[in-house]
Amino acid sequence: STWSVQTAAPVMTIDQARGARFHTIEHGWLWDLESQVYNVNIGHGNVHVQERMIAQIREMPTAAPNAVLPIRAELGALLSRVTGLEKAFLATGGSEAVENAIKIARLVTGRSKIITRRSSYHGATLAVLGVAGDARKQPFVRDLAPAYHIEDPYPCAPGSPSEWVRSAERVIEDAGADKVAAILLEGFTGTNGMQLPPGDFWPAIRALCDRHGILLIDDEIFSGFGRTGKWFAREHWGVEPDMMVLGKGLTSGYAPLSGVMVSAAIASHFDDHRLWCGLTQYAHPVSCAAAVGVIEVIEREQLVDNSDRIGAVLHTRLTALARRASVHGAIRDVRGLGLMRAVEFDRPVAQLHAILLAKGAYVPYRDQTLFLCPPLCLSGTEMHTVADLIEDSVRLFLK
Repeated sequence: STWSVQTAAPVMTIDQARGARFHTIEHGWLWDLESQVYNVNIGHGNVHVQERMIAQIREMPTAAPNAVLPIRAELGALLSRVTGLEKAFLATGGSEAVENAIKIARLVTGRSKIITRRSSYHGATLAVLGVAGDARKQPFVRDLAPAYHIEDPYPCAPGSPSEWVRSAERVIEDAGADKVAAILLEGFTGTNGMQLPPGDFWPAIRALCDRHGILLIDDEIFSGFGRTGKWFAREHWGVEPDMMVLGKGLTSGYAPLSGVMVSAAIASHFDDHRLWCGLTQYAHPVSCAAAVGVIEVIEREQLVDNSDRIGAVLHTRLTALARRASVHGAIRDVRGLGLMRAVEFDRPVAQLHAILLAKGAYVPYRDQTLFLCPPLCLSGTEMHTVADLIEDSVRLFLK
């Protein structure tokens, strides 16, 4: 059972799931527009991934971190190919991966400070909460070190350089460029709003990092593995990072796994220096098998292209809804990339969430914003069914 105040949420006893839907005893079949925890990118019940995992369980279900295994080598090669980076450090969850990325950055640079965006979220462990800007750090803030945040107002006022870039320059100066180990950015911001950054932001951050010897860490835990219509969200801005943090869609939630990908320069640093990172479940064999299977499915079923194509049509449906006279400006903004979309209203949307649930869709929300992040296997026909359901629900919500 869930803990504390979370028990106020509707009870959902899930007993099966297929494709882009899951079934509950209380509500029947529901469109999964959260992909569980924004992670089931390939969809539910994929037989190929299940068979990959079962085969690994029969062959070698667990092994020490220093053991060389074919499945680890296979995944490492695949990740190097799809990310363009050299080596992987494989952990179990996103927060753990971000912490290890921070440790690696500090070991390589000899510096300590980490800069993030004000609207950032990078995980729930204390060290990661400390560097991020998310409000969920507030219960622990008295015990956290000072943080360094790029101000990222949305929408960003026009200008060149953008407000975001000017803020980044000020933060680096105030922190002391020679003390900053890394700038850590989400490829595309998740539940803090899914706001599109100014076009100059990512390229300018890359240039600032190069100028000051700062490492650029791209956190693709939420936005990676096709979620935004690219393999990784930062590809939309044509920027190459020094490190990438991976999770969620890496295994599509079929097993716990996360990772830190590093450049050749960073990898070579540890040819002569000890990497002070160690995990009992490092590169767990069954999780590695799940990740290999997921990458194979993404490529075989062309799910990155599907995310881009279906996401664009969904965006068209949502913007058309926002322009309807009956909506009366209640929808303030429709934004996002691929199948990572947000619809912001002029009022709290808890009631709309309940209407959608009653009509057969589980849609996550926060305050005045719905988030639409279905599995990337969603078909065109299914997308229109979902869009029709959303339109009907919004009409009832605004009555």
